[in-house]
Amino acid sequence: MKSFRNIVVLKRSQQELWTIMRDHLITFSGSIADIAEVRELARTTDGDGVVHIVNEWRARQQIPAAIRAILKTDDVSWTDRNTWDAASHTCRWTIEPGFLTEHIGCSGQTVFAAAMAGQGTRVTFEGELEFKPGMLGSSLGGVERLLSGFIESIVTTVIPRNLRAVVEAAASFELPPTGPAN
Repeated sequence: MKSFRNIVVLKRSQQELWTIMRDHLITFSGSIADIAEVRELARTTDGDGVVHIVNEWRARQQIPAAIRAILKTDDVSWTDRNTWDAASHTCRWTIEPGFLTEHIGCSGQTVFAAAMAGQGTRVTFEGELEFKPGMLGSSLGGVERLLSGFIESIVTTVIPRNLRAVVEAAASFELPPTGPAN
């Protein structure tokens, strides 16, 4: 199991950044360099106000030709299933890659904590990546190690880097006006 962690501090209040990340991700995701597309597939709210969202992500990252041939895919994509608990300002999530889903597990949480005397937010993104043996069968041992290294790089480098880009884009996002227009 491989653990990863990333911390970003931004000058945007905790509640605003929380709301933007939970409710406006699709709107501002087009401004994130490494992300080609984010689509919301499902959204439900529990009776206690906990929001559950399923998103599909497609990255702009190119897969090397040798790995692309093995995976039979051209893009890096994943589905995240997340639970937004406003009481703790914690988003718990799982990530399912667009390939080899049954052999790769990734889960964690993102915590939004007040910082800078309430003027900012410290966002802590942490999780664990697990590879289950036999991803490609026993005949491809060396290739499986190469593929595992590539996938580990994506999850432990690209995804945390993208989180930073996502929260930075969220921090600069202008919330739509509320109430009646004048």
